[in-house]
Amino acid sequence: MKAIEIGNWGGGVIIRITSGIFPSNAYVCEADVPGGCILIDPGLDWQAIDNCMKDRGLSPHQIYCTHGHFDHAGSASFFQTKYKSEVFLHKNDERTLKSSNFLLMILGVSQRIDLPKATFVGDGFHGDISKHAITFLPAPGHTPGSCVLGLGNAWFTGDTLYSRGVGLSKMPGEDADILKKSILNLWGGLTANRYIYPGHGDFSDGMSIRANNTLLLDFLGIDRALDV
Repeated sequence: MKAIEIGNWGGGVIIRITSGIFPSNAYVCEADVPGGCILIDPGLDWQAIDNCMKDRGLSPHQIYCTHGHFDHAGSASFFQTKYKSEVFLHKNDERTLKSSNFLLMILGVSQRIDLPKATFVGDGFHGDISKHAITFLPAPGHTPGSCVLGLGNAWFTGDTLYSRGVGLSKMPGEDADILKKSILNLWGGLTANRYIYPGHGDFSDGMSIRANNTLLLDFLGIDRALDV
């Protein structure tokens, strides 16, 4: 387990916790809210995430999930029960969330999860974070309800967009053509001042991804020389 400060979204520090059987990234975003933070994409390792928050005197005011896969929403129920945190997920991923234990079984993972009582939202939903808003930007493809969560200068991209490579997993509900369209719709927002915090791997600024993620450029059919 690794918990490190990796940035600031404009209203507080961003802490990344990488943990679990599936080494996914959970993000604690400090903010001027009750409990002092929100939690994004709590994966399977609730204890590592909870310990990180305890060490900093934080508790999650709200929980936001980029999509419904178990390695991004697996601990949401634990934090909802312990801290009474509301859990937000796009409505098109309700089925994905409900299939979590089936997917764990077919992947040969013995762990099972409790499902949160999620608040299912639509495209463009705005959650209030003090004087800021966290916005659900629709980005289907990896799952039907995948979203990029925009908060200040940060985009939390789940498995839609990585700093390196492409998030193709061959999981049920994935559609590569739709994923391509979703990323192209986001492409103009990938600037040097936009920081990308994916569900797996390292963070980066948007322009660096446009310049250096050659596997992604090939997937999208973009000529790097013409794009940057």
